[in-house]
Amino acid sequence: MAVSHPLDVGRVLGGRYRLVAPVGAGASARVYLADDVTLRRRVAVKVLHPALADDDAFLRRFRAEARAAASLNHPHVLGVYDWGEDGVPFLVTEYLGGGSLRALLDAGHRLTPSQALLVGLEAARGLEYAHARQLVHRDVKPANLLFGDDARLRIADFGLARALAEAGWTEPTAGLVGTARYAAPEQARGERVGPAADIYSLALVVNEAVSGRVPFEADTTVATLMARLDTPWEPDPALGPLVPVIRRAGDPDPEARPDAGEFADELLACARDLPRPAALPLSPV
Repeated sequence: MAVSHPLDVGRVLGGRYRLVAPVGAGASARVYLADDVTLRRRVAVKVLHPALADDDAFLRRFRAEARAAASLNHPHVLGVYDWGEDGVPFLVTEYLGGGSLRALLDAGHRLTPSQALLVGLEAARGLEYAHARQLVHRDVKPANLLFGDDARLRIADFGLARALAEAGWTEPTAGLVGTARYAAPEQARGERVGPAADIYSLALVVNEAVSGRVPFEADTTVATLMARLDTPWEPDPALGPLVPVIRRAGDPDPEARPDAGEFADELLACARDLPRPAALPLSPV
């Protein structure tokens, strides 16, 4: 579902960011390619839904989470440059031209185990860095895994899921924080969400990247969540040597999952049994 109130191309937000073209949309936000007229560089501007502009609870959390996200500086975490409110809340990040993993999968591509290993490894390294700073993503999914022109992966939207949750904002098709397709069992139960939830979600993403399917996906959000509450799932055999690593990361018990650093190390250990990955067939945006 697209944001219902797109902004005019050419509008300047915060007296600095001129919107050039829309490049993506979801239920809670629309993303634009923009020009930073002060530093004369291309950036991405995520403009949140206008309904959030009058939500004091959201704006308080949004400011706090934006500051926290802006403090992250890692090769596999999307750089946050600025944030503000100009009739609507907005977040300014580095602009990446390689598209998302979601776009790649929606175009019909499937990753080889070698390619999936690299995607999982880079995402795990980014999560390891953020988790060490007490930041949990809560919404790891293919749409939040972005690629630069150099094919290097960055994780987007740190902090945004929590800000939306604490304001009581939910996606029209999901009544929980984070996209239901990738939610960990503890998220589905409404329990405290820690770093282990991000690992579970990433395991689902890696499985989908190779097989094209997400385990336990059902016709409704509730059915999807209920199916995975306490049930182990078996990674697709097409993952080859990655199967035991993904199985452990997708354990329904968060205490049984590896932390992000361990997950990265376990993936890397599988590289000796796989060929060198081919370049990803990215779709420039």
